Amino acid sequence: MFQGQRIEVLKSILQEKKSVDISTLTSALSVSDVTVRKYLDILEREGFLKKMHGGAILIEDTDRDDDESIAELNAKENIAELALTMIEDGDSIFLGPGTSCYLLAKKLHLLKNITVVTNNVNVLEIIAPVVRNLYFIGGEIVCRDGLLYSYGQKALTQLEGMFVQKAFITVEGVDLFAGLTINDIGILDIILKVEAISRKLIIMADHNKFNKIGLHHVMPIDKIKIYISNERLDENYKKFFYENDIKILTSYDI
Repeated sequence: MFQGQRIEVLKSILQEKKSVDISTLTSALSVSDVTVRKYLDILEREGFLKKMHGGAILIEDTDRDDDESIAELNAKENIAELALTMIEDGDSIFLGPGTSCYLLAKKLHLLKNITVVTNNVNVLEIIAPVVRNLYFIGGEIVCRDGLLYSYGQKALTQLEGMFVQKAFITVEGVDLFAGLTINDIGILDIILKVEAISRKLIIMADHNKFNKIGLHHVMPIDKIKIYISNERLDENYKKFFYENDIKILTSYDI
């Protein structure tokens, strides 16, 4: 596609979704972050959209969704920044699918000699030039909400014999009763396998994920000992995490 065609596709995506992050656009348009940002600059000058940290929102939808969309993307950005503090030079890590993992990938250039294992297609172009080793586990590729990841038996087979120090995963729900849950069954086996081959499995969950329940149970909430979120926890979660020796990192004091 030519630039004009890509911009029209971008406009169509934004008209449909009302707000969109850069990772979705890079995947949909098959271009780099730099190119997407150039397109966003053009459309912002035309008054079509408003840029925000990590994405953009449709101007026509500003009154209803502006604050909410900005808050959501900023929340994921805060989580990624906190996750980065848990990675040390020389670490080996797993990055799962999702926007929070994508935003974390964009920060890995700040570290040295990082080895990354991932099934997140969207992060490959970002991290390939900045990490020491990169292993993409293949398999069937699926697209969910504009984000691409691999799963299936081939992906699981490629994880055999691997070991990482830290694995970063996102889920759809964190609930005291239902535990960790997801909506996409395709990622379930990947999470369980990664939990078995990592020293630390770390859940990245913004405040909207707490007290939410997805379709498929992953594991009890107390099986994971490290959570990263962006907001204060309510008293029930604070009490539960304290009693079960679970570490929670937030951008606020809890």
